[in-house]
Amino acid sequence: MALKAELRRLTGIVGSEQAPVVLAERLERRLAAQHGEPVREPVGWLLSRGLPQRAECYATACDDQVRMDTGMVCPSCQLLIEDRRALRRQVVQIVATKLPHLAPPEARAEVERRLSQEVALRAAQEAVRRERAAVEQARRKAACAQRSQELALVKAELAARPCEGCGVPEAGGLCLVCSQIRTAGKALEKAAQFAAAVSGPVQDPGVAVGRLETSRRRLEGEVGRAGERLRREGMPEAGVAWEVRTLAEHLLHKERARALDGLLGSAEARAEAERAFAVERARRGSEQQARTAAEQARQRCAELLLDQRLGQVRAATAPPAPKRSIGWRERVAALAACPLDGETRAPQLAAVGGRKSVSAA
Repeated sequence: MALKAELRRLTGIVGSEQAPVVLAERLERRLAAQHGEPVREPVGWLLSRGLPQRAECYATACDDQVRMDTGMVCPSCQLLIEDRRALRRQVVQIVATKLPHLAPPEARAEVERRLSQEVALRAAQEAVRRERAAVEQARRKAACAQRSQELALVKAELAARPCEGCGVPEAGGLCLVCSQIRTAGKALEKAAQFAAAVSGPVQDPGVAVGRLETSRRRLEGEVGRAGERLRREGMPEAGVAWEVRTLAEHLLHKERARALDGLLGSAEARAEAERAFAVERARRGSEQQARTAAEQARQRCAELLLDQRLGQVRAATAPPAPKRSIGWRERVAALAACPLDGETRAPQLAAVGGRKSVSAA
């Protein structure tokens, strides 16, 4: 059982094909470390010395300072050994500098004592660091669990909310039918804006509002008639909402395509296409390349014109922005700039001349 468990663990490190080879090499190394001494209790020896992995460093694939995946000397172990040697050399240098009068045996004893103290100090610091890290990890886990619990409560509360449109209980704030209807309404609004933008340049906000309202009534009437026809045919309300949303999105794409087609023939788009054609021909390009560049320029110009007119329609039909409240600092500054009753102020030029005369005096 222990042998199978160790094989499974090694499979997760080096793979299923390499795990038996790695375990056999480990057992050979442990037997060679017996120096010819026979194993009197095979089961106990396997459980205590043969099977356990002895990692000398922080690498998961290290075993007796050998990498199990490559079979080479573990570089992490070599790094730790070099660190220990560097620490010993540092302690030896400190003892030789501060206590030069000591005899060699006394110096070696002092080095060992100081080295033991330094190792114990570093071990204590490492233990404190690990303890703090464990406390921090526990705190993060507790915070994560609390956050997950709060999120679950929020999701439960949201799922228990009734629909804002029709009042269906436990709809998450918005049922499927109302969600489809709201999406269809947004699509129709965008389609109406495209239709109003392509009708002509916006000069008067009232004209823009009228165009938008006319387009909105036309599109809503088309969608409404389609919905009534589906209801008369016996389709459930959820299916009607789905079809209405699909039709609204189709009308949105249709109105945008119609607006682009209308602007492709505008004077601005034709002039841009002619300029692109002339530039491409001046670069000694072929006529086909010039025509392709002209068509691309005409398409880009139409899209820019559509975006510009759409922005004009939205700006003309947007509700007026609320007036920004003025704070006391701005009010006091404005009142301080106003002259008082009966106050006369000298012109700025006279004041400058007065300062010059005083300086001359």
